[in-house]
Amino acid sequence: MDVHALMASAELISFDFFDTLFFRRVKIPETVFDLIGKKHGLPDFKQMRVAAQQEAFRRMIKDGRREISLRDIYDCFPVTSVPTDVLMADEYALEISLLAPNAEVVSWLESAIAAGKRAVVTSDMYLPRDFFEHALVTHGIGQLPLYVSADRNATKRDFGELFDLLAAEQKVAHASILHIGDNPMGDVQRAKEKGLKAHHYVPAADRALHKSASLASSVAHGLLQSAGHMEIQAGSFEEFGYLYGGPAMVGFLEWIKKQSLKAGFEHVLFLARDGFLLDKIARHHSPDGLPPFLYFMGSRTAFSLAAMTDENFDAYIPFLLSGSIGLSPSELLERIGVPVPAAKLLQDFGLGNDAVVSQALLPRLEHFIKFYRWEILKVCRRNRRALYQYLRSADIKDGARIALVDVGWRGTTQEAFEKAVKPFMELDVTGLYFCLAQTAETRARMASQKMMPMIRSEEFGNNIVNALYEKRLAVEMCFSAPHHSIIGLLPGIDGVEPVYDPGRGDTAETTLHVCDILRGIEKFAADYYSMQRRISTCISPNMLIQPLLEYITQQQVDSFHIFEKVKNFDAWGSSKNLALTLKSYAA
Repeated sequence: MDVHALMASAELISFDFFDTLFFRRVKIPETVFDLIGKKHGLPDFKQMRVAAQQEAFRRMIKDGRREISLRDIYDCFPVTSVPTDVLMADEYALEISLLAPNAEVVSWLESAIAAGKRAVVTSDMYLPRDFFEHALVTHGIGQLPLYVSADRNATKRDFGELFDLLAAEQKVAHASILHIGDNPMGDVQRAKEKGLKAHHYVPAADRALHKSASLASSVAHGLLQSAGHMEIQAGSFEEFGYLYGGPAMVGFLEWIKKQSLKAGFEHVLFLARDGFLLDKIARHHSPDGLPPFLYFMGSRTAFSLAAMTDENFDAYIPFLLSGSIGLSPSELLERIGVPVPAAKLLQDFGLGNDAVVSQALLPRLEHFIKFYRWEILKVCRRNRRALYQYLRSADIKDGARIALVDVGWRGTTQEAFEKAVKPFMELDVTGLYFCLAQTAETRARMASQKMMPMIRSEEFGNNIVNALYEKRLAVEMCFSAPHHSIIGLLPGIDGVEPVYDPGRGDTAETTLHVCDILRGIEKFAADYYSMQRRISTCISPNMLIQPLLEYITQQQVDSFHIFEKVKNFDAWGSSKNLALTLKSYAA
């Protein structure tokens, strides 16, 4: 029967508290113990707290009691460097701070009261009565009769005696009571055994999570549920952004802050498109801890072009030809922002509209690029002037210590930036990366460039680093932006303007997928920093990135298949002749 019909037929309605009337901002209840242990530097706190609760139950049975209290648990807690009363008080306070009213069930409560029904709260819990009183008043629900197992020495879960107490004290027949709760045994079966009506509450936004999941996964799932994001569909790109991209983004940002403090950077440049949300989240939610920072509208393409001159032009021909197999010859010019010549000129080089770049065609294409060098170098000079103007407008001066933030993977963008600025400005540049691929090319650059990855094989293991690179499309879509790739810079009186490349082929749907992911990430960041202000314990950056690492490494086929929908995410290799897909990212 529908819950509203059941409510209409009842005289008194009993609401379970946890996971029904209220959610925690963590999915796994024991995450509370993890947070307390982290706060006090007690790595074994969770295990000690679980053991203490088990001992409290053993003593309860021995003494012939029906329930335990929080005090009973801490009376069984071993001596540590932190007084047990402090730990107990912290658990109480943290449980309070993590509470979030469940809007759906609260609306049922309000409609029941408006209809003249009596309402009570019935909970199996070791927390004291004043905890529930405080929660109800703090969240605007007001005072309700409370039937709490620790206060009444009776439970729902064992023999349903708490329901008998409720019926007797409220002077209501068992059959006239409706109990609403999430636990199939204590809230439904025991209630029905006692003759009550029962409604099994299953949250609409509920996502299953294994108890062995990381602390940050528990937080992400708990926040998604408690924040009431009913619009986020299971299995969607937005959900991926919230549960996995969001924690990774926040973790990376907090890691960047730590590195900035250690190294004394004077400026942090969040490179486009990777740094779009890092910059936005830092500005809106967590600006403290960073030196002056800027969303820097540059890219490997823009910087490489700025570094190109007549003297070194031939050395950059491999760059101009890279990833060109399958493209049309004119697309090689489009992707660097160089005007395409008349069709007749291309035809004269055997590069007409019907030509498709192949290994056999590369020598002819190289010949054309050398012939067309002066048109290409015009764009290079423009990029160079704009880059100098851009740096000066950001108040970046000779000798400045700069952090260049990029998602990864080989350090090519940092290399291009350093080469581009060297002729006109000496900068001390350090690249801060989410992850670097384990390639000979990367190692060679690390010998000549300052490059610091957050995820290092020495700390996280080779398997993690390799898996991230293999599935880098998912990572890159988190660190993207709602605008096209930037391939150049335009100097101007009112400031520097970026030159965008919309790519070739169909990119509209992929842009929507990126926006969905970014929307999920932004929602997580807002919810997370709001929660962090409530609690005194910070989750470390390495812990925050764990949900994404779990997602990438645990081969979650059922969810990862959504990335098979993505086409032409990388504008550099996109073409009207072919579609770049997930398979194109094979390492």
